[in-house]
Amino acid sequence: MVSKYLWAATVFAMPFAARAHHSVALNFSQDEIVLEGTITNLRWINPHASFVLEVDNDDGTTDQWLVEMLAKIALDRQGFNFDSLAEGMDIQLTGRVGYRDFTLRFGEAITPDGTSVRERSPLNQRFRGSGAEADSEEQ
Repeated sequence: MVSKYLWAATVFAMPFAARAHHSVALNFSQDEIVLEGTITNLRWINPHASFVLEVDNDDGTTDQWLVEMLAKIALDRQGFNFDSLAEGMDIQLTGRVGYRDFTLRFGEAITPDGTSVRERSPLNQRFRGSGAEADSEEQ
């Protein structure tokens, strides 16, 4: 009898568990773009650190792109320099386009002084080569 309730509870909870964490592949395409803009609303939080990149268009309008990164805890574990990005900073950003309008998966940011900022994530191998060469580049 208990196993029936356990089974029913498991089946009922599956949709919620599936939504609890999502695959990058489900939210972002393989298409990459480069944007230049200003960082606003920087949030070092879990489950995803994020910021808004305000991009000025040629016609005088401004687009606001939501840029997602790894979770703060994952960034912390890899030794990410949280001071490398700041609100009000102008950057050049390369990332993967999201399936939702104006969303981007963080790939690489170039700061005003020319510093390259990246996560140490398998997703970013395309931005920096592969294997041990890429890991030594990050250090």
